Amino acid sequence: MPPFLESLVERAKRAFRPVMPLVRAANLWLDADGLRMSAAMSFYGMLSLAPLLLLVVGVLGWWIDKSYLETNLIAQVQSVVGERGADVIRLALASAQEPSEGRIASIFGFALLLSGATGVFVELQSALERLWARGQPAPESKAWWRMASLRLRGLAYVLAIGFLLLVSLMVSTAINVVATWASASLPIASGPLLQVINEMVAFAIAVALFVGLMRIGGGPKPPMRCLIFGAVVGAILFTVGKQALALYLSTAAVVSAYGAAGSLVVLLMWIYFSSAVLLFSASCALALQETREEFAKQDADRLQRAGRDRPADGAPRAQAPVKSEAR
Repeated sequence: MPPFLESLVERAKRAFRPVMPLVRAANLWLDADGLRMSAAMSFYGMLSLAPLLLLVVGVLGWWIDKSYLETNLIAQVQSVVGERGADVIRLALASAQEPSEGRIASIFGFALLLSGATGVFVELQSALERLWARGQPAPESKAWWRMASLRLRGLAYVLAIGFLLLVSLMVSTAINVVATWASASLPIASGPLLQVINEMVAFAIAVALFVGLMRIGGGPKPPMRCLIFGAVVGAILFTVGKQALALYLSTAAVVSAYGAAGSLVVLLMWIYFSSAVLLFSASCALALQETREEFAKQDADRLQRAGRDRPADGAPRAQAPVKSEAR
């Protein structure tokens, strides 16, 4: 290849370097059956919805009034998935809080509560481990120990989500207090500025949640820098995609065709969308790691080739004189 053409190709590769992780992520996501795994996670998410909400409300109820917590939780869910999805959350909380009769029934119900609340996290861990393995078989482990460790990790992440929800409620309350004070005391309109701050805080919490969920699986994972990149991409996709999905659900007839089950279909589609975005975020993190390793290897090979073309003292290698033919 001529030198100028080789230089042009090298410049083109460097120009497309920022886009390469996203292209590779799409291929990884499709190769790992991201849509099928998202469908499985949405099914487990619906089964885990009521016990997960009850467990989170029960944990946060130690610090916050439960009625206030439920009201704000439903309001936040409604701001994302709409009124019909919030109706499912409201009914799930109401039905899950019905008291059980007898001590044995209470103990059995609590065990089922923990098992149900961690079911979606078990499926998420399995999906991420398949993605991190890059097509290689997972390491062998005892079935009972693997299941127990997955459940314990799921329980830990339930508590972590509860903590993030607590932080979100505290920040939202503080912003509302500041907004009320600013509107009454300051002559300028501070509402839009505080709304931007609220959105930035929500975006930061979403990034932290994506990073935490991507670290839930066992085995080797991409480094933290790659996970943060994937989380930022996922938070952007979720912020933009939720507006498009809300517009689609408000205008499409697919929800009204299910009648009374339309609210359940709305929430199922939201969980499916969120799961797909989360798995694509994990694919972005893995793609960035592979792209960095590939480019580092290419740069090392290029430097090695350049070193072979030069003598030890760094001077350009002299060409041998051409002998003239005898006439």
